[in-house]
Amino acid sequence: MRRKTGASPSSRSGAEVPRWTPRAIARGLRQHRRDRGRPAAARPLVDRRWSRFALVAAALLLLAAIGSGIRHATLKRAAADTTLPALSISEWLAGHSTDWRMARLKEHQRVVVIEFPGLAEQGAAMNRMAALLEKADAPRDRLLDDVELAALIARVGDNSQTFYQGHDYASSDLARFYALAEQQALKLTAQERRLQQQLRQAGLLSRAGAPASSRSDEVGAQALITFTATQPDDPATAIDETVDAVRRASVLRHEASHGRYYTSPTYRLHCQRFWREVLSERQRENLRSYLASIGYDRRDEELMLNEAQAFMMHTADTRAFNAAGVGMTEDELAELRWRFWKTLPPEPDGTAPGQDAPGSTPR
Repeated sequence: MRRKTGASPSSRSGAEVPRWTPRAIARGLRQHRRDRGRPAAARPLVDRRWSRFALVAAALLLLAAIGSGIRHATLKRAAADTTLPALSISEWLAGHSTDWRMARLKEHQRVVVIEFPGLAEQGAAMNRMAALLEKADAPRDRLLDDVELAALIARVGDNSQTFYQGHDYASSDLARFYALAEQQALKLTAQERRLQQQLRQAGLLSRAGAPASSRSDEVGAQALITFTATQPDDPATAIDETVDAVRRASVLRHEASHGRYYTSPTYRLHCQRFWREVLSERQRENLRSYLASIGYDRRDEELMLNEAQAFMMHTADTRAFNAAGVGMTEDELAELRWRFWKTLPPEPDGTAPGQDAPGSTPR
């Protein structure tokens, strides 16, 4: 037999049903104190119910308070861990370190920057991630092991130092890398493990590995960029590992533009429109071909336009990028740079559009 909706044994018998309110809990506790020492048979049924109800409710409230205190303390610790200094691009370039140097970018403070002491240390921390997220000849659904990564680097004519000059990744990309490493039970380098810890402390990864914000178009999305200190060439290798002051500054500004792309919807939308509406198909195809020639995956259109804005608008070192390399004249490239900066709207917080970039001043 089904019970009628809204009817219960206690309501049909006329007994009072305890309610989960502060007043009811207090009443139950007072009843419990009065009933201590009295035989159970001497207590009315309703009073016994109120007494038991109050003890259960009080225990639950105590557990909730303890849990709340633990969560509050954890959040306070996390907030303290994520406090980083902020340095401007000029301040980054004025300093050097013999170890990892980590701070936020003052111009765009949802971007975290790491300066490595050299290309070798950066490569040990970042090359496997770059292969997963950007390289055309690497899988997108799993991480390369050490042997596969070394083979890929050799195949493209680089060594572990020159594979990349700098790096840039959204927090969602960082989370995916470490999630795959865990799924594959892959042994990471000491630098990759140190990076994971640093990302957690900076608030780019949670303890569970999830990003602070899972999509780059969300408010609060964060990104990581890296570059290195200057270093001389290694004469023992056939490849030039030199990072001079010009290259170092160019790499930082290039990577900073990627950080801005990941974290600023205003800037990202402008870059997308410029790629689709201002550049001609010939210009886009020349840029795709150039980027593919240096190892980027041309099938990823978002990667293509993001790299195009960084190379065209922020890379002053002509050894890394120049007009002839993408089938343009110097005048054509200068005109595109001027149009890009002229039409870039200010950020919602009033931040000026320019970033001391090539071509950002009127011709």
